[in-house]
Amino acid sequence: MVLDREKPVKSSNPKSIGTDLRVSIFSGKVLIDSLVRLSPVSLASNPVMLIVEVTFFIVAAMAIYPQGFVPVASPSGRLFYVEISAILFVTVWFSTFSAALAEQQAKNTASSLRKLETEVLSKKIVTEKWSRKIIPTKSTELRRSDLILLEKNDIVPIDADVIEGIAMVDESLVTGESTPVRKAPGDALIGGSRIVSDTITARVTANPGETYIDQMIKLVESSKRPKTPNEQAITMVLFGLTAIFSIIIASLLGISVTLDLGADLSVILALYVCLLPTTIGALLPAIGLSGMSRLYQRKIVAKSGKAIETAGDVDVIVLDKTGTITVGNREAMELIPFEGYSKREVGEAAFLSSWYDDTPEGRSIIRLAYDKGFIPDNLNALGLAHVYEFSASTRSSGVKLAHSDDFMLPKGGKAISQRQRISRKYSSASEESVSSSFGEVEIIKGAPDSIKTMVRSIPNNFDEAVDTISASGHTPIAIARNGEAIGIIRLRDVLKTGIKEKIQSIKIMGIRPIMVTGDQPLTARSIASEVGIEECVPRAKAEDKFGIVQKAQAESRIVAMIGDGTNDAPALAVADVGLAMSSGTEAAKEAANMVDLESNPAKIIDVVLLGKQLLMTRGAVTAFSIANDVAKYFAIVPVLFASTISQLQALNILGLGLNSAVLSTLMFNAIIIPLLIPLAMKGIAFKPTNTMSIFLRNTLIYGVGGIIVPFVGIKLIDILLSMF
Repeated sequence: MVLDREKPVKSSNPKSIGTDLRVSIFSGKVLIDSLVRLSPVSLASNPVMLIVEVTFFIVAAMAIYPQGFVPVASPSGRLFYVEISAILFVTVWFSTFSAALAEQQAKNTASSLRKLETEVLSKKIVTEKWSRKIIPTKSTELRRSDLILLEKNDIVPIDADVIEGIAMVDESLVTGESTPVRKAPGDALIGGSRIVSDTITARVTANPGETYIDQMIKLVESSKRPKTPNEQAITMVLFGLTAIFSIIIASLLGISVTLDLGADLSVILALYVCLLPTTIGALLPAIGLSGMSRLYQRKIVAKSGKAIETAGDVDVIVLDKTGTITVGNREAMELIPFEGYSKREVGEAAFLSSWYDDTPEGRSIIRLAYDKGFIPDNLNALGLAHVYEFSASTRSSGVKLAHSDDFMLPKGGKAISQRQRISRKYSSASEESVSSSFGEVEIIKGAPDSIKTMVRSIPNNFDEAVDTISASGHTPIAIARNGEAIGIIRLRDVLKTGIKEKIQSIKIMGIRPIMVTGDQPLTARSIASEVGIEECVPRAKAEDKFGIVQKAQAESRIVAMIGDGTNDAPALAVADVGLAMSSGTEAAKEAANMVDLESNPAKIIDVVLLGKQLLMTRGAVTAFSIANDVAKYFAIVPVLFASTISQLQALNILGLGLNSAVLSTLMFNAIIIPLLIPLAMKGIAFKPTNTMSIFLRNTLIYGVGGIIVPFVGIKLIDILLSMF
């Protein structure tokens, strides 16, 4: 079930499923939710704000029946009590509003995904009496194993696998990737994507309700928000501070009544509220929720807030080379013949062995040979060739050619336009030799160490050529013809844009990157050195990651890693932060605590940086909250007992009266919460640096600032109040 192409869902950014995250965050839903959260039952998990609500009820009772609170209340102060209770109510409401606002962002992610699930008509293929018919069928009526026909501009109605044909598919609405993706037999189609070119036949792989999009919705909706360990620790600190201030306020009240100091209960309660760390108490839930929302905006689904928080403590990242450090598509750049062979022979052999290789590397080899004019005369034999598919065990692929007299354009595989260009060039340049006879020829290309085990003899400069290419950071592919090594193809890895800067950023923060790759040691070390990674594990298999993670954890390290295969599942499960690719196996996605919808391995670095930002934001708001309590204390206490203890008047540096001190301080205490909501939602901006520098910076800006800002804010509010 996907977008109806007749009535597409409009969005400000059609490239992303996260486009609706900011939609309707100030709608009635947020307002109603924030009011519902005012229930004492809902506030039970936030003790600081629960106490503020209790003080609201007490002061409201004083406003309604002040006679019941004598000698700590006066009927003449009823209006004052109403003003205080109103400010206390707004303080609590700002707290619930910030939490409701943050949670709405997460809910909007699921809503955005659901908009992809609109019923469309599909072309179901059925066979009746040995003939195939196309029957228009609603996407909701399709079932697993049904065959469907997809033509240009069709919307893929439901998840399916291509079984016939090749087409370009636009998956931008689902993954955010704007470049159309080439889909061939065996490739998966995501419901909601659009066919850009050609016609293909596909087999449905999921029933309605079990699709890729459905799974992502379930992941988002099942994401729990229990308090993380750090949040629990902060909550305990807040609880301790609340207990201390409760004792202080109770003592002040007792002293006032005993010594007949004339302190008003509403003023003492106002002091109590101002001493409580209400800022961090109000914003703590929003900070955690917004952290998850920022992940959702990057199309990463976190199964719990703990995973994001742990990412902030990561000090080891296990990175794959392909897809993370390099773009993954190596490009052929040079043909190197061994002694006794020519570049043409190597080029023609490379051309033939890559004809059925539909990988980006295979296509680049065809392109290189074509551009250099190395098109073999025996191209006609490819139509009847025996193809050796690439095997992970042999790490090689190729073809066996038999004699053939007629040129035939092989079906499937390469793009038709590319094959037609080659056919025309072949026909015009070599028509006189099309029917030339030749015997059986076997051409194999693959990893150099694999080719060495297949050939009868190894050229003298074989190892030297391989080592030279590897040492330069490129990848060598050896070519063998009829059991003889004839040359090497040089492939170069293309580094991802900005990857060197990202690696440098995490190293500055004290995070140790470890690169794992299936490449041989020289190539691995060259790429690692180019991006600034000191540790790399070459010729690594998926299961090797498990050992790397366990070894790092044995050294008391916090480890993050990525994976997409079943073999990665054990390592993803044991890693402190496991990021699985949505294109990976179910086992990998179940084991990981995060899933990347775009299947971009480089996202693991973004996850760690986002985790750091989350911890910094929480620390900054905590520092500000506790620091500004000092300023609020000196704003109220000096005027609270100034009438009976004249020496305290010297501490009234702001020159406030009793009522104006209470109202101004309470109003500042309430206003600062919504003012800091953008900071809690977006996170504080930071440049990667070491932990101590971050701590000192936060202490200076938010600690010292938390003392200065309240004095300025309270005095400004007092001036404004005096004008009315």
